[in-house]
Amino acid sequence: MSTDDLARKRRAYALLREALELAPEQRAAFVDTRCAGDAALHALLRQLLAAESAPHLLDDGATALAGRLAGDSDDELAPGTRIGAWAIQRRLGRGGMGTVFLAVRDGDGFVQQGALKWIKRGMDSGEILQRFRRERRILAQLQHAQIARLLDGGVSESGQPWFVMEYVAGLPLNEWAAGTRASLAQRLDLFVQLAEAVAYAHGQLVVHRDLKPGNVLVDAAGKPHLLDFGVAKVLEEDSGEQHTVTGARFLSRAYAAPEQVRGEHVGTAVDVYALGVLLFELLTQARFHDNPAAQTGAPSERLEKAAAATPGGLAPRQLRGDLGIIVARATDTDPARRYNTAQALADDVRRFLRGAPILARRDSGWYRLRRFVARHKLASAALLFGLAAIVAGSALALWQARRAEREAELARAAQRFLTGVFDASAPDAAAGARVTARELLDQGAARIGQELAGQPALQAEMRQTLGRLYRQLGQFDQAAALLQQARSAFLAAGDRNLLVENALQLAEVQREQAQYDPALALLAEAETQTADPRQRSALLAERTQVLDRQGRFAEGLTAIRAAAALSQQLGADGLVEQARDRHLEALMLTRLARYDEAAAAFRDAVARAEAAYGREHSELAVVHNDYAIALLDRQASAEGEREARIAVDMRRKRLGPQHAAVGESLKILGIALRQQGKLEECAAVLDEALAIQRAALGPRHPDVGSTLNSLATLAMGRQDFEGMVKLLLEAKAIYRESNLADSPQGQTIDSNLGIGLTRLERLDEAEPLLRAALARNRAAVGDVHPLVMASLNGLSQLERRRNNGAAAEQLAAEAAAIADKLLAESRDNAAVRQTLAAAQLINGHAAAARDNFAASRALLEKLGAQNEVRYAGALLGLARAELALGQAGAAQELARQLLPAAAPPPALASPAVQAMAWAICAEAARRQRQPAQAAAAQKEAERLLPLWTNPDPENLRQFRAHLGLPPG
Repeated sequence: MSTDDLARKRRAYALLREALELAPEQRAAFVDTRCAGDAALHALLRQLLAAESAPHLLDDGATALAGRLAGDSDDELAPGTRIGAWAIQRRLGRGGMGTVFLAVRDGDGFVQQGALKWIKRGMDSGEILQRFRRERRILAQLQHAQIARLLDGGVSESGQPWFVMEYVAGLPLNEWAAGTRASLAQRLDLFVQLAEAVAYAHGQLVVHRDLKPGNVLVDAAGKPHLLDFGVAKVLEEDSGEQHTVTGARFLSRAYAAPEQVRGEHVGTAVDVYALGVLLFELLTQARFHDNPAAQTGAPSERLEKAAAATPGGLAPRQLRGDLGIIVARATDTDPARRYNTAQALADDVRRFLRGAPILARRDSGWYRLRRFVARHKLASAALLFGLAAIVAGSALALWQARRAEREAELARAAQRFLTGVFDASAPDAAAGARVTARELLDQGAARIGQELAGQPALQAEMRQTLGRLYRQLGQFDQAAALLQQARSAFLAAGDRNLLVENALQLAEVQREQAQYDPALALLAEAETQTADPRQRSALLAERTQVLDRQGRFAEGLTAIRAAAALSQQLGADGLVEQARDRHLEALMLTRLARYDEAAAAFRDAVARAEAAYGREHSELAVVHNDYAIALLDRQASAEGEREARIAVDMRRKRLGPQHAAVGESLKILGIALRQQGKLEECAAVLDEALAIQRAALGPRHPDVGSTLNSLATLAMGRQDFEGMVKLLLEAKAIYRESNLADSPQGQTIDSNLGIGLTRLERLDEAEPLLRAALARNRAAVGDVHPLVMASLNGLSQLERRRNNGAAAEQLAAEAAAIADKLLAESRDNAAVRQTLAAAQLINGHAAAARDNFAASRALLEKLGAQNEVRYAGALLGLARAELALGQAGAAQELARQLLPAAAPPPALASPAVQAMAWAICAEAARRQRQPAQAAAAQKEAERLLPLWTNPDPENLRQFRAHLGLPPG
């Protein structure tokens, strides 16, 4: 092919794209105008336009046609070519919008394979590139085990976009169906997994719009993987009718719904249609499109006839009956007559698999009786001896038929309502504005009362659905209002099943609103209304989470283990429930300071959650978030930071940057950073968390109080005790307003407030807070727990400042024993050691004090914390112990490590630390009869005193004593 011919064909294809966007009657004039002066181009373009109406021309996609026109050589990447971090291995195929190559990248100790999609030359118009970028964005938001994950993406130096998807070693669905000996049940099970993956995408407001065998790969285990969202439509972000029209031109018409081919507005019904086509071909190995056997005759006989005409597949007799009716329902030319959702289609296939009546079939007593006999052949023989039982069964079937008809009408009304909501958000109706998920919910909530008037059952179910979605967006007030309205309707109707589901949703909202007693009462009532193990385990799991918020951890552990026993009965169908139960069990074990058991449970919970949800799902983020809490509770700070960052990234990606859950994970990340002495980074993260929580939850939500407590702890690390107390008083007020003053978090706030007041020497205010917190903590979690350790540590400091050395030493020794048992290698243990040493020092036990200060120093060095203020405390304390033992030289050497000549880290070079170090050097020099050195050190200490902001009164007294000055 000459260069001129290639260029002409590329030009023809570019013009073809533009011509296909025009009405048929406008195309001739377009060709004449754009091809004037080039007869060969004119003839080629007219030929292409004439072929456009031929059957199957675009079944392989317009890009395949582009490849045939432009040739393949320019878009072929040789093995070894590097695209970003990826090296090309070989071509896998062509389709969608480009060529797909097997590629690999090397990492730190790993090699990863991926399917790299490379856009074709000639397909780089603005609209096509926009679609390509949209495909990348869509893939990034979909996280499901049966949907190929996005791994990487970018634009090459030549300007060609590319992205890399998870590589699935498998066969296209049609090749797998033709080459496998899979049974009918195995094929249907695979189809159910595929349909549920599509239903998941629909739940993310994404319609695939191009489901076909080439976009479904089946791996060696018989698991389907859905590929290629290149022409997918995001319902929330549809930018105009042009997408619909253009998308239809590039679709595989053999699998496109009729309304799609006509270029009409599309929704989830087009994917239901394509799934029906795939099910037909999976079972019969015959083509659905243009196949008379697929669309004529009785629906119950269509699969059988198609399979009979295509030898080598399943036995035709296996396909007679309900399966044909399911396919016919899914592929109905009228979208309103199809299954309402992909999940409904999957559920009907499941009903067929277990021998239950399908919803797609017209109900009758005879039909239900036949299905019953098929499921229970031995038991059914007894029915021949009981005519009365048959009559009774027929009466029941009649009642069920009427109920099914009512349910069908409700489903159709629901579909009309939801379609109306989505249509109201279409570009024309929204005047071109981008409609967010929140605005979509607001529109739906506003329309329920008017558009569903006279249908109370449907009104209630829609309110329940929208309430659940509001809860997922963190809009708890709106969620509670809708769920309460739905509950009133369910109570009036006496529908126990819906009442139980409502109780679960409403209790979760009440938990987030800190309405714990109403939530427990609601759950207790619901438990009396169901015997279903799945529902009962869910109720117990929610009870566990409410008990956790109340600090009733032992009760929570009992409840979740009871839930786990019920979930285990569900077997393979209970993966989600089993992951949830293991996660909550791990959380309760953490709360009870059973850290080794908790760590094992969390690792198991992460694995179960990945199996149940896929990677990067928001539910998996919750597990990582709580695992971070567990790690931080035992002072595993670096590991906790890792888990917190995973949770933050997942939640931002799945929920958006301003969701309350993102704020929660940022707070956990801030704690991890503070534990590692990264105070500036911690401050930035906590400030961001607080801003998100205040915006999403309001300024008086308990989560806001919890983050204020974390900021107060940061202020203590900065020696800003006035700021610490101010933050804690605000947090305490929030918890009091929420009736959470006695909760574990409320007790922690009280304990921290007592510590802050102690450091300001407002001892009479501090003592009742610290003693009450200690008593409550002991009652809630026993004598050996980090909460108890913190309270004991605070009381020891208070008693020391009152000069009660014996009491201070006893309290600190108890705290140190807990730290040794639970937090042996932690910063908290180092801090408790310093408290114990300080008490021993004023109690006259200088040698023991030296040992404990030395132990604190060694532990901090082991943890790499030499740049933290706490390390300066260990050095200064050790120097003071050496002075008390008469070792002035040793004390002087220790203090000098904090002076400018030693170039200490910035955190240790503060005026407060260096003033104290100079004061110790002054006393040590006097004891060694070095008057000149003593005077110089004293001068430096006094020079720094005015720069010492917010001094702790106890430290100030020690400073003056080292300089030989009277108490100030």
